[in-house]
Amino acid sequence: MAIMIQTTGILRQQVPDGLQVEARSVGDAVTQLDLTETGELILLVNGRMAHWQTPLSDGDVLKLVPAIGGGQERTFPQRLSESD
Repeated sequence: MAIMIQTTGILRQQVPDGLQVEARSVGDAVTQLDLTETGELILLVNGRMAHWQTPLSDGDVLKLVPAIGGGQERTFPQRLSESD
């Protein structure tokens, strides 16, 4: 089954947008891409959340979005003991 791969962020450097692959599942498709370390991925099939075992049909669009973290690091005051 031919499916189209769409990527965002840093993944665009590794996978040309609009690449088509033959795959029966999301995991099969991602494995074919032979990606270098990407960290966690958000997987979408036709705009809906998917997982590694999600089956694919001819004409599906698999979008790979790198999950990003970050933001401001917060430090919390240490909890006071009862004697303080």
